[in-house]
Amino acid sequence: SLSSVPFTKKGTQSMSCKASLRKAYLAKRKNIPPHRQEEAKRNALETLYQKLKEYDKVLSFASKGEEIDLWPLNQKLAEEKRLLFPCSLEDKLLIYQVNHLDHLVLHPQWNVLEPDPALCHEVPLETISIALVPGVAFDKGLNRLGYGKGYYDRFLPNLKISFIGVGFKEQLVSK
Repeated sequence: SLSSVPFTKKGTQSMSCKASLRKAYLAKRKNIPPHRQEEAKRNALETLYQKLKEYDKVLSFASKGEEIDLWPLNQKLAEEKRLLFPCSLEDKLLIYQVNHLDHLVLHPQWNVLEPDPALCHEVPLETISIALVPGVAFDKGLNRLGYGKGYYDRFLPNLKISFIGVGFKEQLVSK
């Protein structure tokens, strides 16, 4: 499972240290050349799809900005009726079944695609078999540094499933 201890547990990293790490890894990710982005997109589809075959319902996310493009993988999972997506409401994430990617709408504040509650139905957390988790940086201890809003930090401890942190190899902290 994915733990968020070193990056997010109180007392382990100061806010300014986390902000510095976040800034550095966002800049690093922004400078990943297009050919590496395409390679990662293909690998996400091929490698992740194989790893996800045994799972009934996969919580994924809509890639934003310079994140690995999960659109082809999400399309395949949606066609198989296995795709779940988060939708932010106030300070929490709600989970929806997404059967068509055209049932996503742009969240006005976060500029990320989320399920349209009028076209998708909310599902209980127990529905999730495995979760793909975005992040700014990851380490070999299975820790993640998020974007700073805490949505996943509050959400992940409620799940008793496996997680897969999704990022470029350039986002792996070497320490």
